[in-house]
Amino acid sequence: MPKRRVVDVGRGNPKGIEPVSRGRKSGARGVEIRWVNSMGAHFGGATEVMVKISGGGRSASGIQAHFEDLDRHGREEIETDAGTILKGEDAAAQLINEWGLDLPTSAYGAHSRQKASQRKGSSKATPTSQEGPRQAFNIVLSMPKGTEPKKVLEGARRFAREEFAFQHRYAMVLHTDQAHPHVHLVVKAEHEHGGKRLNPRKDTLRAWRERFAVEMRTLGVAATATAKVDRGLASTHKKTSVYRSVEGDVATKEKRDLRPLFTKEGDSTFMRKKLDSVRREIAKSGRLDDRVAQGKLTVSRGVVLQRYNEAIAFLKSQGRMQAAQRFESARDRLPPVRTEKQLVVAAWVAERRAALQRSSSIDRSPSREFEKVRTDPERSR
Repeated sequence: MPKRRVVDVGRGNPKGIEPVSRGRKSGARGVEIRWVNSMGAHFGGATEVMVKISGGGRSASGIQAHFEDLDRHGREEIETDAGTILKGEDAAAQLINEWGLDLPTSAYGAHSRQKASQRKGSSKATPTSQEGPRQAFNIVLSMPKGTEPKKVLEGARRFAREEFAFQHRYAMVLHTDQAHPHVHLVVKAEHEHGGKRLNPRKDTLRAWRERFAVEMRTLGVAATATAKVDRGLASTHKKTSVYRSVEGDVATKEKRDLRPLFTKEGDSTFMRKKLDSVRREIAKSGRLDDRVAQGKLTVSRGVVLQRYNEAIAFLKSQGRMQAAQRFESARDRLPPVRTEKQLVVAAWVAERRAALQRSSSIDRSPSREFEKVRTDPERSR
């Protein structure tokens, strides 16, 4: 019997095999076609979709209360994964019973708001709402103002069918009481057939955004899902409580838009501590110590530039010169890489200058301690 020969055909081999392309063109220097299409849609004026997780219940009582809040205590319709419409004061309880969450001692008994761990025979007498894993996740799918609500609901319906059908139970509610129409999609964490529990991560949310954008585009809505880093924006994600604290301190949206988040005026405990920390650091050493963060951002920018260059070469090879020029223009307009500390300093300095101009004050000493700290990467080291 001849000896079996083993041949290495790894990704680095241009003639090799790439079993999972993930939207990439095979070869040593593949072009991310999906990324090119998403960024091309963004340059063409497509709006960014929003997909986020806004919590999830750990008990049947919590999830039922959440559904009752979403359907405005029976006034709004709840659409299930079976396509049925539930409406009324008992709609939430009916849905929880169908999902079999926190079943009582008798498998055929009715669902009650009493938690399973509080029932007779339980070893835990005083549980908290934070015990145990989440039994459901609330996913918010949102589109900007002006998007037709029916299309947002249909896009969410298609998204849910592609991602969760025959795996996880789900139900959704459309809300149009705010400027931006959005859908609350509540998904049961347990797999219906013993598969893996739902456990979303950052990559999961990125994939969900892309899927939702695709579904909206199929409905004729110009939508896309791109990352902030690819658009040259700093990643300034904060917990919802921080943003709500900032927004709640200002009466009108116009004033919120004029005021940066990274300032003392952005009245949240988190951001005040962030600003005070930066001020102490500058007062102590006269500079910002953010070399590690700067290095990470520089590496990320290098990856982004490589994507742009590969996309430009790919579009030119196809004769799509106008699209290639849009990518070149966007690449050349990418702002300098700045860390969060640098953003804090820049926003604080700008705010102090504006305040001094408004008051026509002669004494500009409060801003001098920050004037010597340059916010560009080369001067801040």
